[in-house]
Amino acid sequence: MDKLAVELLTEIFFYACTDGGQTGCSLALVSKRIRATSRPARFYSVALFSSATKIEKFLHAYQLERERATEMLPRVRHLWLSYDEDGQGDPGAPLSAPAVTPSTMPASRAEFLAALQRRSQSWRSAQVNLDDQYNRVIPMLIREVAPDLYSLALNQSRWRSNATVRCYFPRLQELTCIGGDPSFLPFSSADGSAPLYPSLKRLHHILTPNRKDVNFLNWGLHAPALTHLRVSRLDFWPHSTVQTLECVISDASSNEFFPNLQEVIILPHPPPPSGSSTSEGCYQQFTHYLRELPRRVKAPLRVLPPMIKARPHQGLDAPKECIVNLRRLWIARIEGQPGCWAVGPPPGGPSPA
Repeated sequence: MDKLAVELLTEIFFYACTDGGQTGCSLALVSKRIRATSRPARFYSVALFSSATKIEKFLHAYQLERERATEMLPRVRHLWLSYDEDGQGDPGAPLSAPAVTPSTMPASRAEFLAALQRRSQSWRSAQVNLDDQYNRVIPMLIREVAPDLYSLALNQSRWRSNATVRCYFPRLQELTCIGGDPSFLPFSSADGSAPLYPSLKRLHHILTPNRKDVNFLNWGLHAPALTHLRVSRLDFWPHSTVQTLECVISDASSNEFFPNLQEVIILPHPPPPSGSSTSEGCYQQFTHYLRELPRRVKAPLRVLPPMIKARPHQGLDAPKECIVNLRRLWIARIEGQPGCWAVGPPPGGPSPA
């Protein structure tokens, strides 16, 4: 390695740093020469999760490395950003709160209600603290990396954003949104002079129980170059999501929306529990609607079978294994593999969304 040209080593490091940052961190510890040689490539792909503090530390380190660069600037090209993923427990589990142990079990209904109220207050306080932290660091991060990103995966199902970032993504080609549109960049904040995602080719929306409302008309205006669209966990409610989705992919829209569209993939929401006649009837109508939809769209449409998977916390977000699987597919896309755009379910399991 000591005999290889710096330019060749740097190119090799770009191919190696596709795992979200682990290889880049290891390269920085090898030697001073390797640290300097790998500097342009170490931030090629970055996975950020766990806490706002870690994101802030990364941003500080990234800015320092860019200041030290003498030739090629380090640039984040692929970013995985997850606000509520701890890497250990269930990212859909409730925020941590004091556990009720057998020794502290309430002796009466009044004590039980009081303990429940204290726990609810603890959760609300933790959520407010989480929101405040992310509202401070996320705008700084997005402003720093937005001009250079090629792909972005965003797990924001729990963060309640009140911060708006004035930016756009000129080079972004692939975007995965878990939990609705990017909350830090509402379409209402755009001045309308230019699209926010002019180079976007592939969009994957994964709807969550608390973030199902997506207006695809906005995407039709702000992602004019889109060629591939996937919507996972699509439900019959809210109707506006289904209606705007059909509007932008319908053959009646001609070239008004997504004129270069080549493929649409829909993964329906799992059916409701048996015993609810109203919900079951609505879901049957929805599945019939999806069967008829391919006849009315302007690009090939594949409707995948719904993923039936029990969740340990009823009504909450996807379990950790689904988020980890999505991160694995994000890495596969960086390496040039089909990822979530593969035909049929991935080897070894059901559809990951």
